[in-house]
Amino acid sequence: MRRSHLLGILAIVALASIAVWSLWGVQTRDEPIVVAIQPTQNPAAILERAQQLKEYLTAKLGRPVEVYVPTSYSAVIEALRYVNVHAAMMGSWPSAIAVRVADSEVYLAEVRTVAIDGRRVEGTFYFSYWIVRPDSPYTKLEDLRGKRVCFPSPISSSGYLAPLARMVELGLLTRKGDKPVDPKEFFSEVYFGGGYQQCYEALMAGNVDVTVTAGDVAYDLFQKVMATTRVIEQQGPLPSHTLVVSKRLDPRTRELLISAFEDLGREEYRELMRRLVSGLFVGWERKDSKEHLASLQRFIELTGLGYDA
Repeated sequence: MRRSHLLGILAIVALASIAVWSLWGVQTRDEPIVVAIQPTQNPAAILERAQQLKEYLTAKLGRPVEVYVPTSYSAVIEALRYVNVHAAMMGSWPSAIAVRVADSEVYLAEVRTVAIDGRRVEGTFYFSYWIVRPDSPYTKLEDLRGKRVCFPSPISSSGYLAPLARMVELGLLTRKGDKPVDPKEFFSEVYFGGGYQQCYEALMAGNVDVTVTAGDVAYDLFQKVMATTRVIEQQGPLPSHTLVVSKRLDPRTRELLISAFEDLGREEYRELMRRLVSGLFVGWERKDSKEHLASLQRFIELTGLGYDA
């Protein structure tokens, strides 16, 4: 065999080997680690704030880091699935889907300041509540058949998924075959307000008869809501935000990344994380998918809801 042919074959083998190793997450130190942030607000605003996170992680890992802010929730999952992203800060519902379809795992759960039984506590879970006006004649969910409801968002675990799961538990909604439950089979009018504040205002204005609030909203808002409404039902516990990491990232880099995120719970970094993840952020706690997402998985099974509901 001519030497030039042999060198050509060896070059092809080398390139194929690099491709295989890259596919399975053994990146070279020159390759950037890509971290996605699930969009909860204007992606451009998040990107501007994420520069500090990028610099922090680059210094901690000793290699380039890029921060990616997709325009949709599903884009984060697809990026993890095809290893265009190595880790992501996500809500619990998309985290469950990433674990199922994107060969990823939950490694950290957000510790946040939440309200449980009227008390401020720090935890990795919280509850949400069905509420009516104080003068409402309705005392239980069963009374609201044929009435008007406002949900914050059809992709909210605490404001839609868990409340509908509670309705299934109470026998007020029933799955029909493979179809997800539909609140329109119980309520006469179903509105999506775009947030807890908006639904609360619709309730107080008399535009709807019932809505949902959650223990992880800003504490001032939670206190205001609880002081001016009446709780008729609750559901939970609901898991907090997570750090999801691709299983195809090499173990050493994965551990360095997880440790770097753990350190973001230190006082000097909390304000940064509150602007990127949640205004209630306190820190991170090590959790795995099975432990942290157990209740949410049950809500998904009860309702048949997918994240594209």
